[in-house]
Amino acid sequence: MKQPIRPNMSYLNCFQKALHTLLDAALKQHQNQTTGGNEGRKAVLEKVTQRLAVNHVIQPEVGAENPLADLLPELALTTRTFPESLHALAEGVLGLADQLPWYHRPVANNPIFMKNHINAQIMGPEGLVVRDDLIVGVTLMRPNVDYPDHQHEPEELYLVLSQGLWRQENGPWGTPGLGGLVYNPSNVFHGMKSVDAPLFALWCLPLDKAFTSFSAPLPTA
Repeated sequence: MKQPIRPNMSYLNCFQKALHTLLDAALKQHQNQTTGGNEGRKAVLEKVTQRLAVNHVIQPEVGAENPLADLLPELALTTRTFPESLHALAEGVLGLADQLPWYHRPVANNPIFMKNHINAQIMGPEGLVVRDDLIVGVTLMRPNVDYPDHQHEPEELYLVLSQGLWRQENGPWGTPGLGGLVYNPSNVFHGMKSVDAPLFALWCLPLDKAFTSFSAPLPTA
């Protein structure tokens, strides 16, 4: 029988600390603004940072095969040039890659997308760190691939670790830049796409009730 592999705690601790530090800094920036700002994004930042401060059960995983594992050396090389806080975050994710429960988001009639993307929950109901109040996941995509527009009830916050483009409601594509945040309100249609380099991004969703698995199919593309 294959024995469960306990995740490398140094990488996991590095990841959790770096993520909390980055999001807490973004929250403080919002709080220090004297004018308006995106209140929805601020509220999600507050939820995610508060929940990250509470530890949850770590489930030993054998991991699932990552068909995009050949991208990891390139990403590791690229992230060496990141600012220290972003490098620590990326290094934590890449160090955990062999233990993550990778999966495809099913989309019918879109073989290019199916072959060239992969997701994993690092934290969440199906994650390495099991919890039902928060999902923190990672997406990898090969260059020049579209992630089809989709929607879900929980609000979402992307943390961008590569080049890439994002949009909402069939609007114009935009890039938040390295370390940028993308806020998706509840049930807004949104999508992303990679450019001439692999896409590497984290996504955080605070959960306030039971949530349908992300391995559920997307509409036909």
